Amino acid sequence: MDLFRKEGYDHAQLQKMTLTGRYRNIAAMLSVAVVALSIFLISIGALIEFFQPEFLSNVILDDVPLHYIAWFMITFGITIAVINVILAARREIEQETAESMLPSDAAEIKRQALRDLRTHRNGYARSSKVNQYLWNFLTLGIIVLSGLSSLFSAYGPVVPNWLPMTASALVALFGVIMVQFRVRDVWQLREQGRIEAEVLVADAHLIETTDNLATLKQAAALRKRAHALEMKQLNQLFVETTEANP
Repeated sequence: MDLFRKEGYDHAQLQKMTLTGRYRNIAAMLSVAVVALSIFLISIGALIEFFQPEFLSNVILDDVPLHYIAWFMITFGITIAVINVILAARREIEQETAESMLPSDAAEIKRQALRDLRTHRNGYARSSKVNQYLWNFLTLGIIVLSGLSSLFSAYGPVVPNWLPMTASALVALFGVIMVQFRVRDVWQLREQGRIEAEVLVADAHLIETTDNLATLKQAAALRKRAHALEMKQLNQLFVETTEANP
């Protein structure tokens, strides 16, 4: 969350800037891979040209020497590196532009605070839903597979041996996932976080917009409460996990 942004600097713009950073990382990895492949091709070309081993034939192209292909790959790698530098420079410019976007009035500060707190709440809600569905799926799976395992054992020779073994293995796997990942505890923890974040959103609606400084102070206070909620969630999630699995 960042209260010091204009309304135009929204989540969509942040995703766009992040995507540019992803392109830059992909270009960097691709340039390294191309240069490494080029060195490999040059080495093979040198072996073919100078040592001419019979077992190393030019399997890429019959009429084009390998060192030509290697030099082409090096040129391609240099081009990618240049694109990488351009993307990095663009990233820096966009960051400087984003840092210069300061709120202009109290209403904008309030809108930004509401938007950030809603994002905070929605994150807890999504995590709560995921763990709820996972808990229900694992619980239902254990019940169904346990019943099937009993039926398989009752029918004996009629059922292939791998069916009861697979059912028992899945039951054990589901149980381990539920215990080790504390699915129900995390579900409860995230649901509590969603409720507390909903209270923050409700309090953000009460921010007064008569004075810029007073509005900023109220928004900053809500932000501190949101950070305190994050710390509370962090302690309950990781500290209790450490105690349960020392």
